[in-house]
Amino acid sequence: MKEFDAKKHFLKFIRNLKTSDEQEEIILKRVAKITKVINLEYWEIHSESRNSTLVGSYGRGTAINLSDVDLLIKLPENQKQRFTTYLNNGQSALLQDIKSKLKEVYPTSQIKGDGQIVSIKFSDGIGFEILPAFPILGEDGYEFPDTHNKGSWKKTNPDRDQQLLTAKNKQYKGIVKKFAKMLRAWKNNNNVKISGITIDVLVYNFVDTWNIDSIESCEFDEMSRDFFKWLYNFTECQNVITSLDNSYNISLDESINSKASTAWNRAQKAIKEYANKSTAENEWIKIYGKKFPIYETQKGNETKNIVINSISNRKKRKPIGNAKDTEEFLEDKDWAISEHIKIVTINAELEMNGFRKGSIRNFLKIPIKTNSKINFFVSPHRNITWYWKIRNVGETANRKDNIRGQILKGTNQHTEPINFKGTHYVEAYGLSEKTVEYFGKIEVPLEDI
Repeated sequence: MKEFDAKKHFLKFIRNLKTSDEQEEIILKRVAKITKVINLEYWEIHSESRNSTLVGSYGRGTAINLSDVDLLIKLPENQKQRFTTYLNNGQSALLQDIKSKLKEVYPTSQIKGDGQIVSIKFSDGIGFEILPAFPILGEDGYEFPDTHNKGSWKKTNPDRDQQLLTAKNKQYKGIVKKFAKMLRAWKNNNNVKISGITIDVLVYNFVDTWNIDSIESCEFDEMSRDFFKWLYNFTECQNVITSLDNSYNISLDESINSKASTAWNRAQKAIKEYANKSTAENEWIKIYGKKFPIYETQKGNETKNIVINSISNRKKRKPIGNAKDTEEFLEDKDWAISEHIKIVTINAELEMNGFRKGSIRNFLKIPIKTNSKINFFVSPHRNITWYWKIRNVGETANRKDNIRGQILKGTNQHTEPINFKGTHYVEAYGLSEKTVEYFGKIEVPLEDI
């Protein structure tokens, strides 16, 4: 049995979180294009670089490949004066004005102006949040519009936040920003209600309280365990934390406490099981998601390979014609397949007037009659949540626009009325948290009689 190598695993994990070169190129091109529009419309100059700066996670150097892009655009003072003269919520009018300019350049993208930002959602999933801001004369920072409560101007100093976090990162030899990236993966994998700036502030505060012999000897497994313990204890007694520059308070959602507790327990288990690489890997995957690497002999895992080849997937699906695409696939879910996945038998009993109740395996074809149904069931397992997929296949399903195929939460039993002529298949997924531990599949041929 191989031991878990924390240094090797977490080094690879951090690399996996990096924004790809292709994605970075797309982001920079869009930054340049948006900047060009703003400069032309509000500054009357031709420039793809002046008067804009990356802020948020990208600006602080803590973004991962799923992070939205925060872009601060500087506007001339006369524009603030222009919108301040509005009788009703000039701040909202400013956002709508910027939105209309960007809509001319990105007519098919989803663009909204609300709150403090103009947001753009591109078809490839990359999101931009654009913050219009006015430099404050005689001091650091910017004023930006807030449309809430009839509109007002608020202050921000992203440059100061970047300086403070960079200094702390340098003090702790680069681990601050790396760990903040890891926690974004934890947030995404476990639906933690926490913002990017809140993560950075928490890490900023945590490292000063962390008792370690030396930074050089620290490992991210121990840091993870100790952080989640600290966060659990912190949120037990506090629901706010002060911003990096101490200028405002950040509220902490009450659900963070239980999320931290769960992660702390899993990290403890992973470290305790370091001698069993597979167990340790699975626990870290539950915390940090699919980007966490797996090295444990998955090549020799024949059962997993069988399951992967058996599970329905979009690439192997036969054409559905003009039918509405209602089908869901495991690949659409934020689920991982366990390295130790087990294949379960889906038992199916037919209930029909004129037929004795019994297994459908006794029938080559299953007749369709009124008030008939099939009861599917698998053996129950502790702490497992079951999901079922019923998929009608073939020309009849396509023509009747009835392919179905949604993955629905249930129990270890599922009852299906018989009302469709043709073949369909049933898949069962047994999950522990977001990991598929059990899988079963059965084909069900149906015909009229």
